[in-house]
Amino acid sequence: MTEAPAALIGVDWGSSNVRAYLMTGGGTILDAIASADGVATVAPGAFAATFRRLVGGWLDQWPALPVLASGMVGSRNGWREAPYVPCPADARAIAADLLAVEAAGRRVLIVPGLSCESEDGQPDVMRGEEVEILGIATQGARLVVLPGSHCKWVAVDEEEIARFQTFVTGELFAALRDHTLIGAFARTAPMGAPGEAFARGVLRGASAAQGADGSGLIGALFGARSLPLTGKLAEADAGDYLSGLLIGAEIVEARRRFPRENPQVAGASALAQRYLAAFAVLGERASAAPPGAAARGLLVVARQAGLL
Repeated sequence: MTEAPAALIGVDWGSSNVRAYLMTGGGTILDAIASADGVATVAPGAFAATFRRLVGGWLDQWPALPVLASGMVGSRNGWREAPYVPCPADARAIAADLLAVEAAGRRVLIVPGLSCESEDGQPDVMRGEEVEILGIATQGARLVVLPGSHCKWVAVDEEEIARFQTFVTGELFAALRDHTLIGAFARTAPMGAPGEAFARGVLRGASAAQGADGSGLIGALFGARSLPLTGKLAEADAGDYLSGLLIGAEIVEARRRFPRENPQVAGASALAQRYLAAFAVLGERASAAPPGAAARGLLVVARQAGLL
């Protein structure tokens, strides 16, 4: 059987890493490149040269292929700042606001981010996750959770991104562990697979977020220090306990706005497994999102933009 021809170069360019895909019009990945040349590592004015270094072989071999890039490459600190499309938004609305830049005579189209507003008027934004969500939505997801430094909870309505909310759980965990007294035990503790200490933290965090025991999360956080200090938690388990505490609180808080659907969890395997374990501890059904979401989402946007 003859292999389908290349039809798209898709680039998922985040803060820390970049992944590029050479794809057919049907979504088959013919080749892929992964690099640590994330946006945070690229000097101002060097994006075109970095792009050329990463995918120059593809550009030379297929000089007419469209190029689509998503992620923090379109941020204020990226190649050029792309706009935010307000939610609700589907792939057609996102594709209508692509931003064009030039690299060695080739046009590169940058996918815009998304914005929305909570009921109390607080603005929220995402950049890069929207493409992943579009890729997951093609598989029928209605609620997507994307763990990370800034975890996103996203409601999907028939492949339209209806609304979302950001929780700074990952960044808060890193800040508490690395820069506070209550994180001192967690700082030296190994992080293993989620186990008993993690589950204990999830239940305590959920209870605190519900106000069930008369105190909230701010008071419960001191347990990450006081429990190992008094021998009621092994020092080696302090990191898992703190992780569970924050994730458990996040789930309860998020469920106030996203109460019904069973979530699909996407993202780095180890972190996604923590969230799946936390949902299980709380008696909720959750599943892992299918892999390859970013590549599928780039293809969805490319089709809506008439690039294929």
